[in-house]
Amino acid sequence: MSRIMVSVLLLSTLLGCSRAADAPSGEAPATKADKNLLYAENFDHYPDGAMPEDWWAEGGVRVWVENKRLRTDADPDEPGRVPGIGLTVFNRQVFSGDLRVEFDVHVISSSINANNMNFLLFTSDPEGRPLEETRETRKDGTYSLYHNLNGYIFTFVNERNDRPEARFRFRRCPGFELLSETFALEARVGSTYHIAISRKGNRLAIAVDGKEILSAIDEAEPWREGLIGLRTFRSDLWWDNFKITRLD
Repeated sequence: MSRIMVSVLLLSTLLGCSRAADAPSGEAPATKADKNLLYAENFDHYPDGAMPEDWWAEGGVRVWVENKRLRTDADPDEPGRVPGIGLTVFNRQVFSGDLRVEFDVHVISSSINANNMNFLLFTSDPEGRPLEETRETRKDGTYSLYHNLNGYIFTFVNERNDRPEARFRFRRCPGFELLSETFALEARVGSTYHIAISRKGNRLAIAVDGKEILSAIDEAEPWREGLIGLRTFRSDLWWDNFKITRLD
């Protein structure tokens, strides 16, 4: 190849690189974190009073968006109003695999100082029916009805037995089997907690504000697919900043 042709090819390559560098890049390349993101919701696009279309409620007093957060009230004013004291809110999307669920939760009030913050992971019907189709069988939100479903229940609640620490638990259902329990921190009115719940293989873990509080090993075949749900009892809460990511 002649020196002239080599020079032309070299100049063409340099010009091409220059154009590529100068050209608008458009959107930034997706990062690993972006690719692993399965779901995100901060309720910013809902007006006050709305019920988000990708969630449904069972029991409680009321569920609605307020100040760009999801408000869940299960603490009725009327003493003895049993149908309103238990509340579960399910997201309609099915999640599976190894993942981490993160969210903020805040206790507004609790007339019996329960300050109850529960979370359901990989919930499904043992007979394979879509949970939303059977929601009427759980319309009063009675807690025991969820013990018969597949999945895990995480509990963060005020102990209320002259003990300052909150109670943390992991249970496996059906059967409401206790996998792990500890007492730590406090479940306080007026505090916002950032919760991270993860399941990788047969290990489950709970972290609060970046610190792992409790872990459990599911010795049985771990649940790998189902719905996520929010749960409370005799408490008025808000929830926000949901993020669900795949764990490698």
